[in-house]
Amino acid sequence: MIVPFPSVDAASANLGRGMRNVREARGVSLDRLASETHLDARRIALAEQGRSPLNSAELHAVINALHIPLGLLFDPSVDLTRLRRL
Repeated sequence: MIVPFPSVDAASANLGRGMRNVREARGVSLDRLASETHLDARRIALAEQGRSPLNSAELHAVINALHIPLGLLFDPSVDLTRLRRL
């Protein structure tokens, strides 16, 4: 059986949803994340909406600011209530 890869749009949407979920579970506002990553808040919001994917440097800045491994953004089974608030 051939399993198709998800489209870029679907992958961006999933990543964005994961980013927003983790950010909110950590208690980090969009403005605070923007300040800590030196990214524009609108840029992060568009990424969270799956409308504009982050490049690797931007994504690295986000996961460092949230103190999480990259894989956490892709795993919907993670219990986000167990994340410590920042």
